[in-house]
Amino acid sequence: MSLESGTLLTIEGATLAECKRKLQDKYGDDYEIKNRESIFKSCGFLGLKQKEVQVVTYVINHKRAYDNYSSTIRERESEEEQLEKNRQAILQAQNATLINGAITSLANKMEEMNKQINSINSNINSATGEVHETIRRIEDLLEQNEFTMSYIRMIEEKIRAQFSLDELDDFNLVERYVVDWIGESIQISQEKPFRPPHVVIIIGPTGVGKTTTLAKLAANTILDAKNKNIPRPKLCIFTIDSMRVGALEQLERYGEAMDQKVLKAETAEDVKEIYEEYKEHTDYIFVDTGGYSPNDATHIGMMKNVLDVNMNPDVYLSVSASTKASDLQTIFRNYEPLGYESVIVTKCDESKQFGNIISVLWDRRKTISYITDGQRVPRNIRKASIVDILLNLNGFNIDRVHIENKFGEQ
Repeated sequence: MSLESGTLLTIEGATLAECKRKLQDKYGDDYEIKNRESIFKSCGFLGLKQKEVQVVTYVINHKRAYDNYSSTIRERESEEEQLEKNRQAILQAQNATLINGAITSLANKMEEMNKQINSINSNINSATGEVHETIRRIEDLLEQNEFTMSYIRMIEEKIRAQFSLDELDDFNLVERYVVDWIGESIQISQEKPFRPPHVVIIIGPTGVGKTTTLAKLAANTILDAKNKNIPRPKLCIFTIDSMRVGALEQLERYGEAMDQKVLKAETAEDVKEIYEEYKEHTDYIFVDTGGYSPNDATHIGMMKNVLDVNMNPDVYLSVSASTKASDLQTIFRNYEPLGYESVIVTKCDESKQFGNIISVLWDRRKTISYITDGQRVPRNIRKASIVDILLNLNGFNIDRVHIENKFGEQ
């Protein structure tokens, strides 16, 4: 029920202030007091007591309330209009994003389609038995360097995916990319933080020069300290090779040259005893091992048991650069139980082809640490580098400045 403007109303309260609070709560400022008077009302038991109350007569100012209401409505409508504008702006932005995304996606698909078309075009000749002359020349170079067929196929697939038929006519461009891809497939071992005792174990088949390589690494730790003018590191050298005649004597001769005693261990208990004795006051522990055929699973398993001591070692697989790729695959696979992470390539002075090594390292996802190229101790050993390996590729036109810029810091 609505009230006419000017209708007199009353409200009661203990005081005038209380009446005003009630009116304020109910109408805000939209009221006007016309009169007030004090009256007495019965209260208490049987109404025997009298209580004074205030009776206020007032009217409601409907016009002011309507004006305020209208103003509030206008504000709400303005807010709703602004919200609608914001919503439309957001929708437009989303639509623009979707459109741009669709355009980008379409462009990517077009680019991919062009690559596929180029690949199809470049494969047409292959399917008909006709290989592009550039691909044929690259194949010949890779075969001359004794890369495996699986590696050569990987390079060919990259060429077909990367170059159009017109671009294939530029042999120098393709050759440069191939050299880069070979470099990118080589992983150099990262040097680990020195935490004594740093245990180094070299494993590998017979005749690859494990003992000489171990002596080179040990001697170089002494030379490095001398060159840096720091105290000589404390070493422990021992062998577990009990099969090869003269193995201990050979290592002892190297030890004498370094003024270093050489120990021998035959069982896991011997290894553990040596490690426990030297670990607290030794910087490096070098462990020489016996050489076995990669197919000699029995002796490789026995060697694993002897070395099964918690020494947290760096285990290197030593292989000869002249080993055929198929034999390297067998060596890498059958020595896997000994937990090697990286490879040392020996006798690089006896071979001018590195494709076999690069191929198997890539296939087995292993890193390379050192390269040796002679018998002299402590010389003829160096840390492996991608640049050095690429410079030894035969027949390729190597842009030395380019590969040093690209791979030098690695």
